[in-house]
Amino acid sequence: MAPEDPAGGSTPRSRWTLALTVAGSVVLLSATVLVLRHEAGKADPEPTVAPAGPWQPPSAAPVETGPVIVGSPPATRPATTVPTTRPATKPATTPPATPATTSPAARVNLSLVATAGADGSGKADGSRFGNVRDGDLDTFWSPAGTTGTISIKWSTPVTVSRVVIRQSGASIGSWRLRDNDSDAVLARGSGTVAVTFSPVTLSKIDLEILSASGTPRVTEFQTF
Repeated sequence: MAPEDPAGGSTPRSRWTLALTVAGSVVLLSATVLVLRHEAGKADPEPTVAPAGPWQPPSAAPVETGPVIVGSPPATRPATTVPTTRPATKPATTPPATPATTSPAARVNLSLVATAGADGSGKADGSRFGNVRDGDLDTFWSPAGTTGTISIKWSTPVTVSRVVIRQSGASIGSWRLRDNDSDAVLARGSGTVAVTFSPVTLSKIDLEILSASGTPRVTEFQTF
């Protein structure tokens, strides 16, 4: 047991031991507090609040703007109207009409239509009245002698203005064409029969052979 201080206090060694003990307890306590605070910070960190900045007024509503055009369009010059003077148009001149000419071959042969037929005053052996309207130049009609009549007829009247007689050989002499309906003579002549006359409407037309140098052979009696 340590000796007591005669004045009633502790010895210097006792006081030094007590001081170390207290200091060690303080250090231990401080370390314990630091450890506890560190663990508490890891478990529930305090939120970080940004410092408030200077006050700003609320922003106004956005203003709509049109499209941004880079550059400016070139200046438009007013259109310049140049007066033009057109030469006076001459009235079109129409040439005088030229009467059309149609060859017999380009016309319609009325002797070949369905309503046509043929007859005559008589016929030589081996010939037929219908041979003069069959379109075949190798067939023919001949009278019983050197004279006779061959006719084209229609069930419905037609208008005729031209007659062409085709024959094998050249034996026909004088002849005449007659409107059988009215007995009017439409044309007369000798030799070749290819004649045009004023249009006439009829049902039957006759070719009368008045003379011949031999027995005539009429291959086609064409009417237009």
